[in-house]
Amino acid sequence: MLNFKYTLDKSSKKFKCPNCQKSTFVKYVDNETKNYLTAEFGRCDRESKCNYHNAPAKGKKCYLITFLSITSISDKAYKATNTDGNISFIPKSQVMERNGKDCWLPEWYLKNNNYQYLGNESKYFTPDEEPIINTITTAIIKHEEPSFHRLKLVDQLYNEEPVKDHLNTYLGSVFSEVEIFNAMQNYYLTGTNYYWNNATVFWQIDHKERVHAGKIMLYDPLTGKRIKEPYNCINWMHNAIKEPDFNLNQCLFGLHRINEDYHKPIAIVESEKTAVIMSIIIPDVIWLATGSKQNLKVRLIQPLIGRKIILYPDKGEFIDWQKKAKIIKEYGYKIEVSNILEETNFNNGFDLADYYLQELKSKINETKIV
Repeated sequence: MLNFKYTLDKSSKKFKCPNCQKSTFVKYVDNETKNYLTAEFGRCDRESKCNYHNAPAKGKKCYLITFLSITSISDKAYKATNTDGNISFIPKSQVMERNGKDCWLPEWYLKNNNYQYLGNESKYFTPDEEPIINTITTAIIKHEEPSFHRLKLVDQLYNEEPVKDHLNTYLGSVFSEVEIFNAMQNYYLTGTNYYWNNATVFWQIDHKERVHAGKIMLYDPLTGKRIKEPYNCINWMHNAIKEPDFNLNQCLFGLHRINEDYHKPIAIVESEKTAVIMSIIIPDVIWLATGSKQNLKVRLIQPLIGRKIILYPDKGEFIDWQKKAKIIKEYGYKIEVSNILEETNFNNGFDLADYYLQELKSKINETKIV
């Protein structure tokens, strides 16, 4: 097993953050001496509000991949054929070292592009591309096939055991019954009493109609906000129906909708609720959701290749999603990032639905006054 020279302290001890001055700072530890590094090296736990993270210099972990053939097709990319005969295009910026058909590729690139690399030789490269650790061999880990729910389960909760969820109740205070019904049908939204009464199930169904997951969340019927106290009310359908061997392999929420119209642009937001609401307000766009800010990954957007994609990050997340979009563009995706929320006075964390709902409520109030 590989031991890193520096890691974040695993104890519960926290220090004052050099950026926000809060006692939420986790320092890096030298694993050889067991001593803390100097005060500037560490990470603040206030990820959204502070986001300070200063890591000590380290190498990039790469794995050796042998292709059947690999040829340069431009000054920016290789065309490679793997041992299964599949063809892929690899940015040259991701090839740390090449010797004939052997290439050293970063772990994050391999993971996001579904390469089988565990068990291959690995080593580290510093920014100047010099190896700093001798070649090592990792343990072989068996690849687990993803699990899927049966479509019958979705049908059962939607038609046979219907439950009006709190989110549906909230939407009824803003939109018409027809608009809500159409949105529920488009996204197969169902209510459930699993874990909490009148919760909402957001089904993750891909473009091949495979049901990857059902995320269960509870909302306030008056405000439409997610219930986070006394704890965050989120769970998964495979836990609710007691499938302990279920191998969760997420896809974008709403992905099944991309086959409805190949000419419509694709908009991606973070929250599933936001995607549903925006599909009512702006129906000429196909609205998808990552489900979390960390879930904007190359692997998850692979079915969108060739489509026009616009990202709408929550307020305060623009820079992070812009960086990710820049990486995704290297793979040939047509992707842009909207800064519409960054130009507002909203607090960090507000999303596109908040923006449009505020406008709708303002118009309703103006109408009442008139």
